[in-house]
Amino acid sequence: MANRLGYPRVEPAHGFLYEPNSLQVSRISDQVDDLLAQASEYLKNPFNPRQEEAFRASFTERFSLLWGPPGTGKTTVLAGVILGWIEQSWRAGFPITVGVGASNYNAIDNVLREVADLLQRRQERLGYLPGNVRVIRLRSQSAKPPLDKRVEDVARKVPVAIALADAMRQQADCAVVGGTWQQLGRLAEMVSADGTPVARWFDLLVLDEASQVPVAHAAAYFLLLREDGHLVLAGDHKQLGPIYGFEMRDSVRGLFDCIFSYMRETHGKNPVALDRNYRTNTEISGWPKERFYSEGYEAFFPERRLAITVPPATGRPPANWPASLPWTDDFLRLLDPELPVVVVSYGTRTSTLSNPFEAQMVASLALLYRRILGSNEQGPGDQEFWSENLGIVTPHRAQMSTIRNLLVDAAGMPMDPPPFVDTVDRFQGQERDLMIASYVVADRDFVAAEEAFILNPRRFNVTLTRARSKFIMFVSDAVLQHLPADADVARDAAHLQLFAENYCTTINEEITLPFFERGTLSSMRCRLRGRRDVL
Repeated sequence: MANRLGYPRVEPAHGFLYEPNSLQVSRISDQVDDLLAQASEYLKNPFNPRQEEAFRASFTERFSLLWGPPGTGKTTVLAGVILGWIEQSWRAGFPITVGVGASNYNAIDNVLREVADLLQRRQERLGYLPGNVRVIRLRSQSAKPPLDKRVEDVARKVPVAIALADAMRQQADCAVVGGTWQQLGRLAEMVSADGTPVARWFDLLVLDEASQVPVAHAAAYFLLLREDGHLVLAGDHKQLGPIYGFEMRDSVRGLFDCIFSYMRETHGKNPVALDRNYRTNTEISGWPKERFYSEGYEAFFPERRLAITVPPATGRPPANWPASLPWTDDFLRLLDPELPVVVVSYGTRTSTLSNPFEAQMVASLALLYRRILGSNEQGPGDQEFWSENLGIVTPHRAQMSTIRNLLVDAAGMPMDPPPFVDTVDRFQGQERDLMIASYVVADRDFVAAEEAFILNPRRFNVTLTRARSKFIMFVSDAVLQHLPADADVARDAAHLQLFAENYCTTINEEITLPFFERGTLSSMRCRLRGRRDVL
């Protein structure tokens, strides 16, 4: 069958995009609860009722939506779903291929790593797996390979990529294959006789961080589904959406939206909403609960704290403190685990894309935190420190470079592995014990020029909710006091501005922080705000 333009109508891709509610389920498992019980044996924590509902929906519905606010275990559920499908295939004696997609490799790797964890625990518990399972990530030749050695690294080049395509077509073994839509699509073109990117590979397709995947990119994934394939979309429309090279003011109910919102709004699909926050403490989760997630979103670990003991103040810098980094005993206060949320604001200046004051504060706190953790013989190595303990977020690449240079050149941290300083777009789907945010811009005119970007509420929501135990933010009064002329932008700006002024009220006092200005030690008058709930 062809559409009005004469192009062939490819199923089930066309059905998922335009008539998803009419798709028939052809392989309902009558053992879903049994599969759930089987998969649950290898989870770190049992599924809660909402997570169980999402598991069942992946079998009983052709496509399902999973709304996972930050820290609610969305990736864990997806890994459990994938294991459940593999368990079913082992019982039936028919290997399956599962596709894992997202807008970036980080999100794909998160799912693949959790799948590898579950398979490893299953093998350790029983001593064997009923069948072979390959966990693979396809990448471009220029992209970095996955860090987890349990995940096979396949660069898209002949003949390795062709062998992967043949394996997915023949399905001799179960496989979980992750890749971006570009790499999977180009692989499909490589093995298609006429160059058309149609290859029926996936029995189940899982798209994580689907709120960042445009509809057009999702459609490229859909072309790779088998005729009776199932689809699971997991995301959060309250977090960052797709990045376009042009301004997208209103994308609701349109093909320019993300695939998660498109399915939810255009086709009226109700998602399974996860409601229990396993990541953050009460202080960090309280603000997004108030502003975005009124239903549920209770902290499962309300008293979670940064696992460090801050040394007593002495009025002097620690031994061998770098001469090119400032020191004040107030850094010890900023790292205090009993103050889980900290905002440091300061007066208007001329900083735009790079801010030496904020960069020095971030580098000094990062070094102090690293030294405190390193004082313990069981402290983390450099790789673990940047992958688990500390993340640094800033909106502009110039500030990223400034902070990285200070961490390496002034603080003496190694360049391999590189310090994880990045934009919040790269951090979505990840988490750290401590997150430090540098908002950089301190010039009123520059704030006005990029107000919709820097004051975006979803951007701040993602920034805040990456932290498990502690969040520290440096932000200028130029940002906090900016009054947008556009009513929509003003409404959005309140999310960040009221967080500092109305939510962080446990302490509110003036402090003076030292920094180097053109090589000379100077000082900055700041306001210290914080949030600590008494439970």
